[in-house]
Amino acid sequence: MLTTVIILGIFIFILLSSFFGYIIFIHKKREFIIKNFDSYSAVLQFHMDKAYNMIHKDQILVYSLEATTLPDAEFHTATLDFIKLVQKLLGPTLTKEMVFVYGNYDTFLFNLAEYFNTRYDDDEIRKSSLSDVMDSEVEPEGMNLYDNR
Repeated sequence: MLTTVIILGIFIFILLSSFFGYIIFIHKKREFIIKNFDSYSAVLQFHMDKAYNMIHKDQILVYSLEATTLPDAEFHTATLDFIKLVQKLLGPTLTKEMVFVYGNYDTFLFNLAEYFNTRYDDDEIRKSSLSDVMDSEVEPEGMNLYDNR
């Protein structure tokens, strides 16, 4: 009977030590991430830029050159493709790290989608093409429509 109590006590001690060790590990890991957030951010930024350039070239460039926006269905598809490509480029280990940085998977995906939306809205090729279209629609010189002579 005494040996059972001793074994049970040792088991509870090991269980509590493991639990508190895990809590300390998570705390230290969060502290490390906060101190090195610039590094995590740079790694994620690199992969998001690379993925956006690939998606832009394959799915968005034609619309940008025509100075039009993507239809909603294609925009949704491009966003999902971007998110999948970023995760593929990051790999499973870095994806898990980034999910840990952002707190949960949904927040991580939201930030990826927000980055894609912002980059799409700031598309310089589309803006340039749109201004070219607008410039070509300017009234030709020498023709004043408001001259009543």
